Amino acid sequence: MAVLAIYATKTGATEQCIKVLAEEISNCTICDIQTEKPAIEHFDSLILGAGVRDGKIYKPIRDFIKKNHQQLLEKKMGYFICNEKPKETEEIFERNIPADLRETAVCMESFGGYKAYAAPKEGTDQLKGIFVDKIKAFSEKFNS
Repeated sequence: MAVLAIYATKTGATEQCIKVLAEEISNCTICDIQTEKPAIEHFDSLILGAGVRDGKIYKPIRDFIKKNHQQLLEKKMGYFICNEKPKETEEIFERNIPADLRETAVCMESFGGYKAYAAPKEGTDQLKGIFVDKIKAFSEKFNS
C-alpha cells in the first residue's frame, strides 16, 4: 500500500517530523505542498501534516483539505500538527479539520514543535521540541 505524506511548514518542524515518519512507514512518498501539486488519486492512504500559528494550521494544508474534502473521505487518513502548545491540540483539530474527516481518520496527533523565533539553528538538533516517540506511535497505528 503506497502512502503519500503531504506537509506544509514555515520553521521546518513539520518537515523534520515527516522525514522521521517516512522512515517508519513503508512505501511512503513525501510531498511539500508548497512546491509540488500532489497526485492523490495514485494513493490509497494519505497523511497530512502542518505547522500551527494562532490556532490555525498552515493555509496550504487548509486549502488542500477544502479542495479535496470528498476525496479525502475515500482514503485512509492520518493528520498531524506541529504546535508548541499540546494542551490546545484537540481544539486545533476541531477548528481546522471538518468533523467527518476527523471521524474517519485512523490517527490524529501533535508531534510538538517550537515557536518560530526558537527554531533550531542549522547544525544543531533539528528535532529539539519534537516528540519522536509520538511519531513512532502514530506510524505504528497508521500501519496497523
